[in-house]
Amino acid sequence: MHEAWQFHPVFVPLIASVLLAGTIATYSFRYRSTPGSNALGAITAASAWWSALYLVQLVGTGVEWQLFWVRLSYVGVAVLPPAWFVFALQYADSRIPVTRRVIAAVTIPSVLLSAAVATNPLHGLAWTTASVTDVPIVVVQRDFRVGYYVQVVYSYLLILLGMSILFRRVVRLRRILRTQGLAVLGGVAISLGANVYWVLGGSVLNYTSIAFAGSGVLFALALFRYRLFDLVPVARDTVVEEMRDAYVVLDGDRRVVDLNPAARRLLSIADDSIGRDLSTLAPAIDDLLDDEQSGDKRDSTVVFDADGDGTHRYLEVRSSPLTDADDGTVVIIRDATERQRAQRRFQSSIEHASDVVAVLDAEGTTEYVSPPIEALTGRAPSDIVGESIFNLGDDSDLDSVKRTFDRICEHPGGAERFEARITGPEGEPVVVEGIGRNLLDEPFVEGVVLNLRDITDRKRRERRLARANERLERFASVVSHDLRNPLNVASGHLELARETGDDGHAETAQHALDRMDDIIQDALSLARHGRLVEDPEPVRFGDIASLAWDGVVTDDARLAVESDGTVAADPDRLRRLLENLVRNAFEHGGNDITLWVGVTDDGFYVEDSGEGIPADRRDDIFESGFSTNRGGTGLGLAIVAEIADAHGWEIRVETGRDGGARFVVSGASVTLGETASRT
Repeated sequence: MHEAWQFHPVFVPLIASVLLAGTIATYSFRYRSTPGSNALGAITAASAWWSALYLVQLVGTGVEWQLFWVRLSYVGVAVLPPAWFVFALQYADSRIPVTRRVIAAVTIPSVLLSAAVATNPLHGLAWTTASVTDVPIVVVQRDFRVGYYVQVVYSYLLILLGMSILFRRVVRLRRILRTQGLAVLGGVAISLGANVYWVLGGSVLNYTSIAFAGSGVLFALALFRYRLFDLVPVARDTVVEEMRDAYVVLDGDRRVVDLNPAARRLLSIADDSIGRDLSTLAPAIDDLLDDEQSGDKRDSTVVFDADGDGTHRYLEVRSSPLTDADDGTVVIIRDATERQRAQRRFQSSIEHASDVVAVLDAEGTTEYVSPPIEALTGRAPSDIVGESIFNLGDDSDLDSVKRTFDRICEHPGGAERFEARITGPEGEPVVVEGIGRNLLDEPFVEGVVLNLRDITDRKRRERRLARANERLERFASVVSHDLRNPLNVASGHLELARETGDDGHAETAQHALDRMDDIIQDALSLARHGRLVEDPEPVRFGDIASLAWDGVVTDDARLAVESDGTVAADPDRLRRLLENLVRNAFEHGGNDITLWVGVTDDGFYVEDSGEGIPADRRDDIFESGFSTNRGGTGLGLAIVAEIADAHGWEIRVETGRDGGARFVVSGASVTLGETASRT
């Protein structure tokens, strides 16, 4: 085939178009892992193919020469529209999934239609040769038929659909990504407009290939100026733009490369912040990142004055390097102000509450305890953390407390209420009420949570109430039972006195009434002296014993104070206790009895020289109404026991040195003084 060759200045933009498209195709395929890069590579490779073959077509002037290269160029025409449609779907993160089936569905029709056009000599459905023109250059002119227009319409449909999908997403983007997307759309629009102009007969030359040069410039702008593959494509809009956390991308020099609206709001950053140093926009965060040298991920909290008005915000900052520490950093920032405030309010409420909150592991080891524990035990929280909570308890309650703790641990999520005694700041017992809840399976707790409350005062009030009720019951019992017999005696003898006129019956009735008076006085005394002694004072035991002695005995008896000291007690009730013991000794031992009294390390004793108390009756003598004396009320020693119990003392009966009764009181606070005996 002998051909004449020609040259025209239009060849220069064609050559530029081939070079630009080829370069972009090579660059795109290097980023094949990025969504849309393979499709963009196919677009620009097809454009390069189309431009190159159009250039070769125009170099020769023969009709067959030009028609041959026209038909061969449809290899690129078959690829370009479906490649553009797939690119738009991937770049815009469309709801249409880009699967092999979708790619095949849009590509196969394009390939078949382009193949039909390329094989036009076999069927003539695409065009017929009309003429050859030589202005401005020798170009074969074709008369298009229906097969060609079907291929063109399908190609235009794919291109317009892709542009529509991309445009709807691009207009919603922030500036840098919107400019990037518009550059891509502009490049496609230029080529499409040139092709439409040629198809409609607007020019002899097909400027579509020449327009690829302009498109290449816009694609290059998107690649190199707006970092088409360095930034996430339009899919970023659905993730980053709409995320509630602030998102900032920094380059190696810590300049802002990208950020979302949440970052602008949180950090009060203006729209023109791209390219500015982070140190000028958020110095506190920049200082925080100065500590990151290893290139590892880092989580930190920083206090930030975002509005410049002194109102502080607590920001959680998470930084992650891009590839390596020199390529930049992604910073995610979350406003944790409300959560920090809530945590601090919660922590403050726990630390200043009167109740104690503790967290234990499954073995009972203390992992956390709130500050009120110091007022309860006299020990700082730091001294208790790490040791067993059982060390705080009273030994007498240890087994019961451990059993309760084991039951709590056996039931995840379960709770149990308990009471226990612990050692107070001064070594005194403190009664606490607790609720234990098993949160060992809770991820943010992983422990048994105890809530402890000091109920010592409440238990004391409960004991006082119980004692008051008991005294009331005893008083009611005395009134209803012990008064009945003398009342019957008095009533009967008064009736006899009226009937007989015998004064002896009146005298007997008077004795019965006197006995009733004694019983009532003793019953009232029993009720009064049973109240708890809350404010004891130090009193001289020997002096109180002498006063009690003087109020009861005659000159024939003898008192020996063998040891003396001070006893913490209610003076009046201590005197009444001693008076009742002295009176009991006289009633059972006679007027010439000897009484020995004295203090011990933890109490005192009263011993007489009388007949003593048989061992089988010692458990009964302190009961109300028990008496071996026919005229007694049976309340004297009951009052003694009540007074001792009201002080928190214990009293017992032993055999004295001469076989008499020895009453021993223990549990009292005693300061020893004189040891010499006096009478």
